[in-house]
Amino acid sequence: MLTTNIPKLKIPAEDFAWLEGQCQRLLAECQVVADDGTVLYRPDISGHYAALWTRDFCTMVEGAGHLIPPEHIAQGVDALLDRQREDGAVPDRVEADGTPVYLAGPKDDPLGSACPTDNPQFLVKLIYEYVWSTGDVSFFGRRLARLFRALESVPQTPGGAVYIDPGAPHSGYGFTDTIAKTGGEFFSTLLLWEAWQLMGKLGRRLEDHDAVHDAYENAEKTKRSFEHFWDDDFGMFFAATRDCRQMDIWGSAYAVRIGAVGSSHRQRIARFLADLYGDTVLRGYVRHLVAGQYWERLLTPVPHDTYQNGGYWAVPAGWVARCLLSSPEPTLAERLIRDLLAEFRAGGICEWISPTQRALPGYVASGTLLLDAVKPEG
Repeated sequence: MLTTNIPKLKIPAEDFAWLEGQCQRLLAECQVVADDGTVLYRPDISGHYAALWTRDFCTMVEGAGHLIPPEHIAQGVDALLDRQREDGAVPDRVEADGTPVYLAGPKDDPLGSACPTDNPQFLVKLIYEYVWSTGDVSFFGRRLARLFRALESVPQTPGGAVYIDPGAPHSGYGFTDTIAKTGGEFFSTLLLWEAWQLMGKLGRRLEDHDAVHDAYENAEKTKRSFEHFWDDDFGMFFAATRDCRQMDIWGSAYAVRIGAVGSSHRQRIARFLADLYGDTVLRGYVRHLVAGQYWERLLTPVPHDTYQNGGYWAVPAGWVARCLLSSPEPTLAERLIRDLLAEFRAGGICEWISPTQRALPGYVASGTLLLDAVKPEG
């Protein structure tokens, strides 16, 4: 992930040790050995999601890569990249028997007829994390051409935003894969900018000047599209420019987290999140949209106040907390982390919760992405 000047939040050393220990346990229990001997990291310990998911594996490596053997990361990368299609697409997931699945949702009832618009970006981020931790830049060099092809497979508008056709909706950003966001899709656009930035940084380490030039040029084109998502009245980004043109809590916080916006935008987003804290956060978990709002278009029915249509998730909690440090009420950041840790201890590390429900305890990304946002006091 890109390095920004937003500090991690300090938590008591005993809380950090507990969280790190829980992440280590989840990472051990989510593993399954594929038919070819590759160790696959599933999104949860129950096997509800019974495959290696590109984005979920990335969240594990980003937040807790020091707890994963480097050879497991390398094997996971190649389990995905070796199944890249001729058009550049990389799998959404790979099953234990080696079967790649490119479309989101069940294989017999996919969420649209085109690939999600985030997997190439997450694959680049995975490789960046591997190179950053091991120093093996040649690992990137041997996969450079395929990564360019992967990123170039993501559909874009002429202005640089990731695009989903309103006439043929499909999954965009995977943590909203049931949502029919169309036109420009903001979160995948942020990820594309981030991925091109990381490609440029890796290209510099490889001393491949052509790759550096092309990567940064693509990043700049993508960044120019951000303005089309910005709502200056509320100081937040929209999730999409056509269907589901609604204020995106996750995307706005992530834009701050990766340094995709300047100080003015950062402060306005932080103020919005502080002002509506009670309408976006429940026991440390965070909603996609402000409470009382639901997605305008879906790819499959999702009842209100559940899952991606009103459920509260831990995945973005660290981004929101670090964003809140720039708000007029920075102590809300500490409150969010404190409440989330208390909820983890009480109800397990879940995928999502509601006021009356806790769903899928043992969901790895919820723990590892929080670990990425904190550090021990002292």
